[in-house]
Amino acid sequence: MTYVLGLTGGIAAGKTTVSDYLKKAGAVVIDADVIARTVVCPGTPGLKQIVAVFGTEILTSKGQLARQKLGNLVFADQHKLASLNRIMGPLIHAEIYRQLKVYKEKKVKLLVLAIPLLFEGGYAKYCDSVMTISSSKTLQLQRLMNRDGLTQQQAKGRLEAQMSEKERNQRADIVIDNTKEVEETLSQVLKWLITNGFAEKA
Repeated sequence: MTYVLGLTGGIAAGKTTVSDYLKKAGAVVIDADVIARTVVCPGTPGLKQIVAVFGTEILTSKGQLARQKLGNLVFADQHKLASLNRIMGPLIHAEIYRQLKVYKEKKVKLLVLAIPLLFEGGYAKYCDSVMTISSSKTLQLQRLMNRDGLTQQQAKGRLEAQMSEKERNQRADIVIDNTKEVEETLSQVLKWLITNGFAEKA
């Protein structure tokens, strides 16, 4: 039997750190962010749909999606964000579901669905439990500004476009506190792995 763990959290909350740790512990990770990039590669129906709605100005000179330009555009306008989600949602969902079936057929022991919009996208129904990474808004803003080179206003816009931390924490089965040192964060994940039989005690 494959155990499916949903992994979510607010933007720049620390999902990648936890996802990488779970991978090292032997889990197979289906990463929605990776899939979101593959479904809009040049020549894909996804990219054609986005260009049809937002125009060729969101493309680079090489015909690839200029992700930051598109991000700045949609996070400043809720209607444009909704339009983008209407295109991307079904494409990402179809690929995640395809991979989920493949790995279940292979009977992998622990399968992680790393999805930022896990609850919003209706993915919780595929999971045996959901783990969310919780961080403070101040830390998230700082990480987001540093990571993506955004202004404070742009970073705030991206944070506010997501489900609230409070609601996400209430809906999740496991809440991992990522407000301190990374070792403390990962020790909480290790404890979950040991408790559920996916890792041995040291």
